[in-house]
Amino acid sequence: MNVYVDSSIVMRRLRWEAAPLRAWGEWDSAYASVLLRVEIFRTIDRIRLSGRLDDYGVSEMLSHARTMLDAIALVPLSDPILERASQSFLTSLGTLGALHLATALRLVEVGRMDLIFLTHDSELALAARSVNFAVETA
Repeated sequence: MNVYVDSSIVMRRLRWEAAPLRAWGEWDSAYASVLLRVEIFRTIDRIRLSGRLDDYGVSEMLSHARTMLDAIALVPLSDPILERASQSFLTSLGTLGALHLATALRLVEVGRMDLIFLTHDSELALAARSVNFAVETA
């Protein structure tokens, strides 16, 4: 099984939030946009700056984030991905969601593989389903 992982999946697991993805790591290959790295480290920095985590907690979260990222192949943003993300989708979708979905679509197109789209974001899940991805949210 090949999966596309968005940031909501990783952040829910890193922050020990309710209902994380149960099947973490139970895949053959995992892919994500290089945006995933930016989103994760920006979120951790915002948590640090807000004072919600002490230095030890931030250090632990960064360490776990790096371990999780090591298990995911990060896909660079290419012109075809940016072009597709700029186009209309069947459902409402923000910029980051469009970039994630366009990346997954490009992987399927170029890699000729089936992907399961993993997200906790309901808007992104709906958009992914609208372009025929199987979606798992829990």
